[in-house]
Amino acid sequence: MRRSVRLLLGLFVILCLPIPGVAQEALDHPVPVYQRAQQQSVHPENYFDDRERGWFWYEDPAAKRKAAITKPTQEAGTEVPAMPELTPRAILKKQGEAWENSLATAILQPTKDNYQRFLALSSRIQQQSQVFATGFKQAIWVTPQFDYTLKKPRTTQAIVAHNQEALRLSEGELYRLAQRHGLIFFFKSDCPYCHRFSPVLKKFSDRYGFTVIPVALDGVGLPEFPYPKRNVDLGRKLNVSVVPAVFLVDPQSNAVSTVGYGYSDWSTLTQKVLFAAQQLEGTAALNVGDVR
Repeated sequence: MRRSVRLLLGLFVILCLPIPGVAQEALDHPVPVYQRAQQQSVHPENYFDDRERGWFWYEDPAAKRKAAITKPTQEAGTEVPAMPELTPRAILKKQGEAWENSLATAILQPTKDNYQRFLALSSRIQQQSQVFATGFKQAIWVTPQFDYTLKKPRTTQAIVAHNQEALRLSEGELYRLAQRHGLIFFFKSDCPYCHRFSPVLKKFSDRYGFTVIPVALDGVGLPEFPYPKRNVDLGRKLNVSVVPAVFLVDPQSNAVSTVGYGYSDWSTLTQKVLFAAQQLEGTAALNVGDVR
């Protein structure tokens, strides 16, 4: 028995002694630092074979499998593209398409729900339009440069006031023109339009002081102009093919501008004479090239 115990102790001492060959080889060929780090970071699949954790180390296999599945990380410097925002025009287009689709659906499938959906969209669009119309009108009220009614009024009293002011300005301009301009009136004694227009031209010239030169293409006068001139050459020079015809003439510059052809009432004649004067003086906004 004692011999057996002595033998076991001897074997234990021998096993505890270091192995010279292995220790010397480890010193002669050391493991680089990065390899030791890799070796330490890699654990055996089975923790029973891992000396550091030991057989008593507990791990949940399911949790280990979940940890192995990691979410993909976003690369540095990359951004997820944002959805482009719709422009106001695109929003209105989609709104219109939704309304048209609801109308088509209600026509093809006439059910209560489809009718109500179409009515709801229609009501929303009408309310939106009403808000815009109200705001647009109020914006014009406080922005006079965009208020067209200040130039062309619509209410009765405003129209009367506007016309009175326009007439006052027009009369002042006509009085000025009559001081240095005259009117040439071409007519024929058998022309019914000339007979109706002649009294208007006579009153107009007497009112503002225009000198009228009557020219009868057939040599016969009218009651308002009984002593006309017969000047066919002048009519041919001014290309008079339709009567009655009126021209505005500046004797100082010997320039002539067409007033108009055919019958004209008082208001129309006033506008035509003013435009002919603008053409003659080069101040017309639209130049039709009738100055001779």
